[in-house]
Amino acid sequence: MKDTMNELIQFSPFGGQLILEEVKGNTSGKLNPENNIVTVIGVDRSMVAYIPKSGCPHAKQTQVLMVLRDSNTLESAEKLMKELELDQLADANHFILLFPNPTDDGWNYQEDVNKDNDIQYLARCFAALTKSKGRVSGFNGLIFYIGTTPNSSAMVTTLAIKSPLDAAAIMVTEFPKTYQLPTGKSAQQVAWICGKNVQLEAYLAIVNKANNISQDGDVTVHVNSQNECVKHFVSKEGISAKTVENAWDKMFSETRRWRNDTFGTYQPRIDFASKGFTKHYEDDSLGTNRGFKHTWYEYVPEQLRGTNKKVPLVLYFHGINCVGLYGAEQSGLASIADKEGFVVVFPDPAIEERWNIWDDPRLPSDVEYIMALIKHMKKVHPIDESRIYIAGFSMGSMFTNALACSYPEIFAAACAFNGPHTGYLSTLDFSKKGMAQFRPNTVINDLPVWDKATSQIHDLADEKKSLYDYRLPFVQFVGLLDGVGFDPDRIWPVNGPNDGTWPLGIAYWKKFNNIQQENIFSTEYISGIASPVCIKEGERFIHQVWNSADENLDTLYHLISVECMPHAVDLKGFEIGWNIIKHYSRNNDGSLTKR
Repeated sequence: MKDTMNELIQFSPFGGQLILEEVKGNTSGKLNPENNIVTVIGVDRSMVAYIPKSGCPHAKQTQVLMVLRDSNTLESAEKLMKELELDQLADANHFILLFPNPTDDGWNYQEDVNKDNDIQYLARCFAALTKSKGRVSGFNGLIFYIGTTPNSSAMVTTLAIKSPLDAAAIMVTEFPKTYQLPTGKSAQQVAWICGKNVQLEAYLAIVNKANNISQDGDVTVHVNSQNECVKHFVSKEGISAKTVENAWDKMFSETRRWRNDTFGTYQPRIDFASKGFTKHYEDDSLGTNRGFKHTWYEYVPEQLRGTNKKVPLVLYFHGINCVGLYGAEQSGLASIADKEGFVVVFPDPAIEERWNIWDDPRLPSDVEYIMALIKHMKKVHPIDESRIYIAGFSMGSMFTNALACSYPEIFAAACAFNGPHTGYLSTLDFSKKGMAQFRPNTVINDLPVWDKATSQIHDLADEKKSLYDYRLPFVQFVGLLDGVGFDPDRIWPVNGPNDGTWPLGIAYWKKFNNIQQENIFSTEYISGIASPVCIKEGERFIHQVWNSADENLDTLYHLISVECMPHAVDLKGFEIGWNIIKHYSRNNDGSLTKR
């Protein structure tokens, strides 16, 4: 797959050159939300890097290919890069190419405690990118490995089995004769085996449960029938420029591993252009927002193109430091739209990749922008105005909360993931410190002081509610390993009404929807908040619901806690959320109808 839609925005002063980068032993893995990687202190090391001259897309969409060899010289990296034509492949596909350097003792695939831990060193290689002189970084779910020798293949395989979240896909050759696979882990692996490797083939047959087997030339393809992205390839050919290019096209470029569970979740990448996404990049057709143009991506399922059938519209808001196409892959909403028949749009905020969740007048208004975008969507697509829905993750979840309470006459229902009702409950000034930790150079730091006690979202929401007693179905997902209120030392359950902003936000939506029961805190519930109904869906979703006192409506607030979930999402959550909100429509008089 060749991505042609992600804009190239990362350029290095060393583009097109091999450079030596430091990998300090104390390199931190705390990058930014959704892109963290665990690192452990070790020995100061180095790596060789190649940043394509053609540039890379946004960091959350950039792939990183780590190629292991047995030498630690710059010359050996250059020789290997030319032999495998890796520089040409990187420039054509806009990924970062790294050559981690082994110590003089070679790769520590036997995990000798008297030597530097190479699993941790490889994690630090990725973490070092954010402050590297190359000035280009990638995404932690798009880290791929090639072991070009028996020893480096053993190292790559040890990493993949012992720390599966750090290796989205691997390509290896034979192992040293004395090597034995590590035990104790059973995570699925996307892999390409070059040559004879009986050990790894047998292991993958068990953990991948790849029961669909086919032949692609001289390559045998094993695919898991439950998740087609879980696959492994077995080739008789050794590693060469041809086999690496083949592996890139059929495996690496197609694979993303989300760090959203114990071993993560595999998902196929989206070929946006081929699928039919429409790009509006820095578009001024909606008018400029204090001089800023807008970027958004529209997706209309193939069966709806060219028809006049009125269909629902879903808007999805990504998290801070992200972009729209990342949100499209994260949510999987395009696939749900194909099955369910709705139009979906993925907008970017006006500035700094973060939403003005307070509608603070000192910043461009993302609220006005979204209202203009909805008008545009209704003009160019046959949208059912009674069925406009919103969803978002992290800061996009906060923005979803903000829009839902301040414009309930526009939206039929909302579905939010891992972000509280901050835009209503706080102000920009109150939130400055939290925002600045994710974007240290934010313009927020230079804004004049605002002495207003409440946000514009708060005031508008209260005004709308005073004019008409709206109801709005709201589905809130939370990860049980996510920091409550973004405090990493405070995870769920909540333990009282003042434990962060979550209890206040939950209480707000219950009151909004005429739910009579106040928050009751109980350790018997995994969220810490008691509910009349609490059921487990699938393997990890704990679903709590509260009933509205309105006679013609029922469960209007849903709190869904996800086990083993950090600050991330599970694609199944979007399906669960959609199957709840899709049944509601907004009438012209402001009332709500359940379909």
